[in-house]
Formats: sequence, structure tokens, C-alpha cells
Amino acid sequence: MALLASEKPSNLLTVSCILGSAGLMPFIISVGYMVSGVWLGGGLQSASIFGLYAPYIFLTYSAIILSFLAGTLWGKWETFPSNRRSAAVLIFTNLTSLLAWLSLTVIHISQFLSILAVALLSAGYLGILGVERTFKSSSRGYWNLRISLTTVVVLLHWTTLFLMIDEL
Repeated sequence: MALLASEKPSNLLTVSCILGSAGLMPFIISVGYMVSGVWLGGGLQSASIFGLYAPYIFLTYSAIILSFLAGTLWGKWETFPSNRRSAAVLIFTNLTSLLAWLSLTVIHISQFLSILAVALLSAGYLGILGVERTFKSSSRGYWNLRISLTTVVVLLHWTTLFLMIDEL
């Protein structure tokens, strides 16, 4: 019996779950350092990982992962029906990767632009999830995993936003 395009073997879903969960660790660790820096009274300026400013580590990792997600969506373009919507997805994925890159460049200009970068990256994750949902080619298990991972990532972005705004 052949698998339908939307069905995935459970072992691949398990591997995806493990890799996705492991991928959350840099987000969680960097936010943990930021929270502990604020709670211990040193503020975000005291939050560092290997001597590097924890919010920048968070932003850098976020931009990389967002670009990765945009790239995986780009990689599925041949499975999309050939129409304007498919072209819009290709353009959206490229704009999302450029947004991630731009977020990395503006963080060095001002604290306000760093805050804007976190907000834009958060919106990028929600945008990728929304676009991916319009193509119903994923299994229910994979879709539930994507919703769970994106929810955690967006909540960590919002936590970072709160901490950065509080630091102003």
C-alpha cells in the first residue's frame, strides 16, 4: 500500500519532533539568560552567553531558523499548483529571508531597531506558518508539531520583546 502524499511514516515524524524540539533549545537558553540577567538586577546588558550579548544570539539564531523555514517552503514549490498563488509563495519566501537578513543588520544601529527586528522575526514565523497552512500537503501529526513549535518560538519572541522594551 503506497503512502499518500500527506502521510508520513511515524519514524520520520518522530525524528522531526526530536529535531524540532532540539531546535528550540537555543531560543530557550538565550531567553533564560535574558530573564536571569533581568531578575538578578543586571538587566539585559548583563545577559551574555560565552561573552556575547544574549539578545543578539537570540536574534541571530532566529534569523537563521526563519530563513531555513522559508527555504523549506521554497523547496516545496514544485508541489504547488501552477498559478499566481504559487508565485506569491515564492516571492513571500524570498522576502521572508531578506527580512531575516535585514533584522540582523539593523540590530547594531539602535535598541529601537533591535526591538523592531524581534517583532518582525516573530511576524515572519507566523507568516510562514500561515502560508504553509494554505497548502494542505502535510500530515496532521506534522501540522500539530509545526503549530506547537511556532507557538513556543513566538512566545519566546514576545518574552524577548517585553524584556527589551522594559529595558528602554
